[in-house]
Amino acid sequence: MNAIATPVQSGWSASLALEFERRGPRTALVRNRHDGPLRVQRPFYPEANGQAHVYILHPPGGIVAGDSLAISSTVREHAHALVTTPSAGRVYCSNRQRQLQTQQVTMAVEPGAFGEWLPQENIVFNAAQAINHTHIQLQSGARFIGWEITCLGRPASQEWFEAGSLLQHFEITLDGLPWLVERSRFDGGSPMLQARWGLHGYPALATLVCTLEDEHTEQGLRDLCGQHRGEHLSIEVTQLPGLVVMRAQAQQAAPIKNAFFAAWRLLRRSLQNTEAVAPRIWFT
Repeated sequence: MNAIATPVQSGWSASLALEFERRGPRTALVRNRHDGPLRVQRPFYPEANGQAHVYILHPPGGIVAGDSLAISSTVREHAHALVTTPSAGRVYCSNRQRQLQTQQVTMAVEPGAFGEWLPQENIVFNAAQAINHTHIQLQSGARFIGWEITCLGRPASQEWFEAGSLLQHFEITLDGLPWLVERSRFDGGSPMLQARWGLHGYPALATLVCTLEDEHTEQGLRDLCGQHRGEHLSIEVTQLPGLVVMRAQAQQAAPIKNAFFAAWRLLRRSLQNTEAVAPRIWFT
């Protein structure tokens, strides 16, 4: 099993801090601070209820050895912000010193607010030394939909995840107390990547989480999984107290994204009783 390297203070660090407030009929981006190569475009408003859609831009296009990204957002009371990315993130091969490549995402959602963290997939290249930590901080009465989609290696290019490591943390707290905490470690070339008790040879894996406890919607998600499940996609639904969780594995990200897009629309209908309008960037 590969050891995780000690962090070395070099590389390119970048941070982005966003804050959203309800202003009249719309959610406004009222704070936008950045340091280094992280930016956002102006908010887009494709939906009738004034939800703000924001695309996070990382001009370098990927994380190399020693890089560190920190993305935080706060959704104030009664605001609704959807944060996404315009393309897949990339964590490239590390260097001989095996310097870490880290991304930390934090989203705080206040009572009556709705936060959505819906990035496109992260591609972890062979021999990367990656840490991906997502922390969702909810207060009572907040709503949230989010997902993480990860691809280990690049199978389409016959490049497998044979070396390196990924530490992946996904954590949701409610009023400061743990609600859902998942920590995973994937070592390049380890038996777990191929074993039936592990990833079973699927290099793409994903988790979707929504603050919802509704039997009708849960059954709708199970029916949706049945429609999408097949030889190239394994997908299941779990109902936890106050949360519904979908997990998926596939040979590539595309079938997972198609299933998650459909699930997102269903969940939005349940939470808001309206038809969701997807960010156009997902289909370009």
